[in-house]
Amino acid sequence: MRHPDHVSSIVFLWAHHEKMVAIDQSVVFIGGIDLAFGRWDDCLYRLTDMGDSELPNHNPEAGDKVDEGANGSACRPPTAKPEPVDAEDLTANSLLWLGKDYSNFINKDWVQLDHPFEDNIDRSQVPRMPWRDLAAVLHGKAARDMARHFIQRWNFTKIFKNKYKDNFFPYLLPKSHSTADSLPFTVPGTSKASVQVLRSVDRWSAGTCESSIHNAYIHTIENSQHYIYIENQFFISCADNKSVHNGIGDAIVKRILRAHSEQQTYRVYVIVPLLPGFEGDISTGGGNAIQAILHFTYRTMCRGDFSILARLKEQMQDQWTQYISFCGLRTHSQLSQCPVTELIYVHSKALIADDRCYIIGSANINDRSMLGSRDSELAVFVEDEERVPSRMGGVEYQAGPLTLALRMECFRVLLGVEADSSIDIQDPISDEFFQTVWNKTAQSNGNIYDMVFRCLPSNSIRNLRALRELSTVKHLYQTDPEQARKELEAIRGLLVYFPLDFLSEEYLLPPISSKERIVPMEVWT
Repeated sequence: MRHPDHVSSIVFLWAHHEKMVAIDQSVVFIGGIDLAFGRWDDCLYRLTDMGDSELPNHNPEAGDKVDEGANGSACRPPTAKPEPVDAEDLTANSLLWLGKDYSNFINKDWVQLDHPFEDNIDRSQVPRMPWRDLAAVLHGKAARDMARHFIQRWNFTKIFKNKYKDNFFPYLLPKSHSTADSLPFTVPGTSKASVQVLRSVDRWSAGTCESSIHNAYIHTIENSQHYIYIENQFFISCADNKSVHNGIGDAIVKRILRAHSEQQTYRVYVIVPLLPGFEGDISTGGGNAIQAILHFTYRTMCRGDFSILARLKEQMQDQWTQYISFCGLRTHSQLSQCPVTELIYVHSKALIADDRCYIIGSANINDRSMLGSRDSELAVFVEDEERVPSRMGGVEYQAGPLTLALRMECFRVLLGVEADSSIDIQDPISDEFFQTVWNKTAQSNGNIYDMVFRCLPSNSIRNLRALRELSTVKHLYQTDPEQARKELEAIRGLLVYFPLDFLSEEYLLPPISSKERIVPMEVWT
């Protein structure tokens, strides 16, 4: 079923944003990943895909890494339109990303989706943009509740759309409570946990109003004792009750200020994309859509009186660096014998707290996802019921096995632990880890990328004039590729600092005369 009919329903700005697969009302997959081109990836985050000939050369220590705008375009000679992949050609089986699945949507958005096996970009010249997402699988009563949400939406759509009122589209019935745990099969490797299904829905989307995802985020942040870890595609918060209304950023500020006043060790990790996921050449400013999202992201992080850092600095000056870290992800590789780099697009929608509970779903940290009255969303709050020994702040700590495993897997991938076994990620709040491992790795990686590629976004580029001047400068990967490769050997993992000063001297909202400014501001927030 397709819902809504935007014209007849007068729902012009909002959409169903849920991502869920339910099987027999017994097993459910939920998270941030779409059933769409360019979404499949693994923890290697490869930048290139030329077939079997390149796979053995993959270096998991360095990762596979590339960029846009300042991503080594001078090493790419102009080429003809890429040849389409023949769906019947067995030699194409050596490719991991066929046709449109090989994508870099900031370089070029998808076109001609009815030709799925025809490349959208030239894979011999343009690196793909790796995709990072998180998801969860549930079974039992939690899966039954999630399936009931689908049934509610199906029946709601059938009632209100005339084309679905005939018997060809039947009403669905939920399973009874007593049979929820009677699985027709066994799901291996699972652990018992307390699970609460969360939603953002409104009368237009499901016939009822609910914003329990927003409530759960704030509740989890306020009640966290040691740390929170956030991975999200967007970070637009800090309510002014004019342009932004959700209170997640405010909850983070209050929790850090409480920790500071109580002289308590408390950490906040925030991972977001280095650039918004819109087509645009960031070397010339990126376009109005990219700049609009950057405006609200920086407004949340560090610019303006409502921002997190402005409010923290007012109370603790530069000590905010002891509590919160803003980072993105980047990787590098070789393409056509030239070093290249690219950001890893973070599409996750997750929060982890205290190694004991987490939230995973489809909801971004913005008003569209959190208020309930806008996009429809699904998520789950998972709290471990079992305990395993761990460490927190240098002392013994009883962690939840599910949450601990999730957090450590995230840290293992981001910090490149597989390539450097000396990195200890067991204790997420110790000074040794937060400063010497996490922040130092992000700063070191970021500095190397800046030296080799002058990647964008960059703290050294504070206005459009500096951005234009950058395009006339030759960079190390162009002037001395061999030295660039040697410098890149020092990269560890994927973590880089988020450049808080990028275009800080520019007004990033769309110009009055632009089509992006004509649409309501709620579209961007």
